[in-house]
Amino acid sequence: MDDARPIISEGALAIDQGRIVAVGFARDILGKFTSNVEYSGIDNVVLPGLVNGHTHAAMTLLRGYSDDVPLMDWLNEHINPIEAAVVNEEFVRVGTQLACWEMIGGGTTTFVDMYFFHDVAATVANELGIRALISASVVDQPRNDAVDIDDQWTQANQFIQKWSAKGQHSTVKPILGGHAIYTLKQAHLSHLRDLAIEYELPVHIHLAESQFETNYSQTTYGNTPINFLESIDFFEPHVIAAHVIWSTAQEIDILAQRKVGVVHNPTSNTKIASGIAPIAKYLDAGVTVGLGTDGAATNNDLDMWEEMRLSAYLQKVTMKDPTVLPAKVVLEMATSRGAEAIGLGNEIGKLREGMRADVIQVGLKNAHQLPMYDVESHLVYATHASDVKRAFVEGECLYNEGDYLTFDPESVRRQVAQVSDTIRNYQKNLR
Repeated sequence: MDDARPIISEGALAIDQGRIVAVGFARDILGKFTSNVEYSGIDNVVLPGLVNGHTHAAMTLLRGYSDDVPLMDWLNEHINPIEAAVVNEEFVRVGTQLACWEMIGGGTTTFVDMYFFHDVAATVANELGIRALISASVVDQPRNDAVDIDDQWTQANQFIQKWSAKGQHSTVKPILGGHAIYTLKQAHLSHLRDLAIEYELPVHIHLAESQFETNYSQTTYGNTPINFLESIDFFEPHVIAAHVIWSTAQEIDILAQRKVGVVHNPTSNTKIASGIAPIAKYLDAGVTVGLGTDGAATNNDLDMWEEMRLSAYLQKVTMKDPTVLPAKVVLEMATSRGAEAIGLGNEIGKLREGMRADVIQVGLKNAHQLPMYDVESHLVYATHASDVKRAFVEGECLYNEGDYLTFDPESVRRQVAQVSDTIRNYQKNLR
C-alpha cells in the first residue's frame, strides 16, 4: 500500500523488534535474513492490518438490542436507558474483549474507540495486543463513570497522563473525545480543542451525522455543524470526524484545508437511514477518508470487509458511475488512508521498511475467491472476515488460523452470557 503500489508475487516480509525491516521477493529476503519464526505465505496475500477508525467497542454487548429505529429515538429512548441501567466496569471489560475478538479475527489490527470507562477499555486492548486509540471522552450529562462533566475533565487528564507515560511499551494511545456538538456546550468544545493542542493529541467526535444535528446547529448557533466548529477553530488540532454525512461544498473545502480525518461508516449510516456521505466528493477535494464500523449496536458487526464493499457500492449508485471509488482506493481507505485519517499515517497502514509491523494474511483458496485476476478487486469485492488467516500487531501474532494467542475465546463467551442475562432481565422488567 505504499505510493508505488507494487503487488509482489512470491514475496516475503521480514520483521524485527516490531518493525518491518524488508519487503520484497522471497528469494531476496530469505537470502538476506535468518529468523526464529517463519509463517508460510502460500496461497495467501499479506497486506497492512485494517484500521477501524470509529467504533464503540463495549457496545458490542448491545448488538441487536434495538434495531430498525431512527437515530435519535434509538439513542434517547433505547440506548441511553439501557446504558444507565447496566453499564459498569465489567460491562466495558467484557464488551471490549468481545469486540477485540471479532476485530482481530477479521483482520482489524487498529481501532479508534469512544465509550465510558475508557481506562478499562485501554487496559483490555493493551492486554490483548491490538492497537487502539482510546478516547477520553466527555459529554455534558451524568454518566455511569462520572457524576458530571467536571468529573469527566478530571478523568480525561488523568487518563491521558497515565497512558502517555506508557509510550512505546503499549499498543494503546490515549486521545481526546467529544460526543457531538448537541451534547456539548460551545465552552466545552473550546476546552476540548485547547486540551488537544496542549497534549498534542487528536480529537475524536461525531460530526454532521444526521439531519437532527444540522437542525440543532442552525437553531443553536445559526450555522451548520462544520462551519460552526470552524468558527471556533475546533479543527486546529487533528480531528477524527466520524460520519460527516451532511456537508456543503464549501464545508468540504474546510475539511480538506484543515486536514480533518473523516471516518466513513456506511453500514451504520444506511441502517439508521442517516444518509449517504459524499465520499467521492471528499476524495476529489483532497479530504483524507478512512473507514469505520461504528458500534455493533447499530451495525451490527465489526466487519471492515463489509464496510469496504458497501462504501464502494453506495458511491457508485449515488453518482451513477461504476468507475467511482475503485477497489484500490477503497483498500487504501481501510489501510493507508485510514491510518492517515486517525493520525498514524507515518506508523501503520503500509508495508514499508520502518513501519510498525501491523500486518495480516488473507487466504485466497476459497470458492468465492476463484478464479483470481486482480488481487485488489478480490480483497474489496469478494473477501470475507473469515478468510483472514493471521493477524500481527508490532510483529506479534495475535491470531493464527483459528487460534487466538492472547486470550481465551471460551472464557469471553461465558462472560458475555452472564452480562447478556443482566440485559435480558432489564428488558423483562420493562414489560
